[in-house]
Amino acid sequence: MFEFNLKNEDNLRRAIISVIAFFDLFEYPLSAFEIWKYLDRRIDFSEIFKILNKELVALSPVIESKWGFYFLKGRKNNIITRQKRYNYTNQKIKIARRFSKVFSFWPFVKLTAVSNLIGDHNLRDESDIDFFIITSTKRIWLSRFFCAGLAKLLNSRPRVNNKKNKICLSFYIAENDLNLNKLRLETDPYFDYWIRSLFLLYNKRDTYNKFLSANGLVSPQREESKTSVNRLLDILETIARKIQLRIMPKELKAKINKSEGVYIGDNILKLHLHDKRQEFFNKYISKINEIL
Repeated sequence: MFEFNLKNEDNLRRAIISVIAFFDLFEYPLSAFEIWKYLDRRIDFSEIFKILNKELVALSPVIESKWGFYFLKGRKNNIITRQKRYNYTNQKIKIARRFSKVFSFWPFVKLTAVSNLIGDHNLRDESDIDFFIITSTKRIWLSRFFCAGLAKLLNSRPRVNNKKNKICLSFYIAENDLNLNKLRLETDPYFDYWIRSLFLLYNKRDTYNKFLSANGLVSPQREESKTSVNRLLDILETIARKIQLRIMPKELKAKINKSEGVYIGDNILKLHLHDKRQEFFNKYISKINEIL
């Protein structure tokens, strides 16, 4: 995460303002608890609450508060936006749960979550539903074949002119390689907020905590090493990979491992044609420079 040195209260105030400023990019005011949750290190919640209510809101020229939410000066309309998006997201999560329930019958799916929320229930009405899926080791292509194929049969894959409530299945990782640091940009605050904003739908054998542990968000856990010895499934995995690469859109093929959004490895499939993390970072820094 884009870190600040929190050695004293002045740096803590700056870190709090920076969290509020980042979520302002997504029109999302934060509660005191959410500010505490999204800070890049743990401190006592009472300290956050004290600074917010006794100092920042009273004295800061850039932070305001209303109805328990904190936001940049002049951005109180984002509270209404947050409330509207909560209702939109509720409907999308109902759809996501139905798909997740079916996906969970596939034995190689270990975890499903709604991603790209950046906050709690923060999806636009017109947006699709991004899934993040963790699979068994050496079964990532078979899992994508099943999940994406099912969504295709049900006419639920997003299209250029029809994305609302469609299912985007473009991010898979295998359980033997849960650390996502290889996908992190040099300056990438979005990365950490993305992980912390995942909305969990299905979690088999504590996969979620193993994922958080691998990415430094909870205490380290002992990892179990599992290797597939089923030769038939290994052959089917290879076939599924070849088929999907063959029918993959040309624009995705052209960007494989050449852009931040399209990455194909043994244990990771990330197929986001338009990765906006650098754009978000540039806007974030511009905003920080303006208010601080």
